[in-house]
Amino acid sequence: MEFLLVGLLTGFSSGLFGVGGGLIGTPLLRIIGQLPPLLALATPLPVAIPSAVSGALAYWKRGLVDRVLAWRTLRVALPMTLLGSVITHWTPGSVLMVTTAVVLLYVAISMIRRQRQLPADDTPASSMRVTIAAGIAGFAAGFLAIGGGIVLVPVYIRWLRVPVHRALATSLVCVTAMALPGTLVHGMLGHIAWDAAGLVALTAIPASWLGARLALQLKGRTLELSYGILLAAFGAWFLVRSLATQ
Repeated sequence: MEFLLVGLLTGFSSGLFGVGGGLIGTPLLRIIGQLPPLLALATPLPVAIPSAVSGALAYWKRGLVDRVLAWRTLRVALPMTLLGSVITHWTPGSVLMVTTAVVLLYVAISMIRRQRQLPADDTPASSMRVTIAAGIAGFAAGFLAIGGGIVLVPVYIRWLRVPVHRALATSLVCVTAMALPGTLVHGMLGHIAWDAAGLVALTAIPASWLGARLALQLKGRTLELSYGILLAAFGAWFLVRSLATQ
């Protein structure tokens, strides 16, 4: 039952905020599902594939996915995802949990503190900025198994000045692609609890579609602020719990 609840929450988050299930899936699987750190880290990865696709479809039909930006992101992010996944084999689980919480807090604060909506920019994004963002997102997708959307969404919005809904849509496409090599490597390393992943997927897929539909009805700043508040609250809670169990 607890894994079905985790799927509901992670799927809805994936669709609503444009991020993979690892955003809140890892903390929930660690605390509620009582999975060991490495299993809690990587088990959401295979679920991110169908749930991200489900959420992205709602955006794709509206023509919101930036295909050029997605390709420029993935050509750098995919090999970095493989690298990050392999490195987890030699990293203590406690370090991975604390790092996940710190990343959540950092991104949350950067989103909440933004005072005004930056105007959309139709000029091509800087190649260097895209490369840096893709490299960080790809490594995070493998090392922390968080889909990469947690990095891509704020970077698309803050660095590249992509409109919020287009940033969310493009992020979901990239999250789907990055989940494939991450799942392959972590699966080979024995970091995925496949029975738990199956249960999470049962509710994550329909919840992701519902989250994306709701996101299309919300104003950009409302959606972005909600994203930041959720990350801040969840990141702080998970950081305290992770440090307490050291």
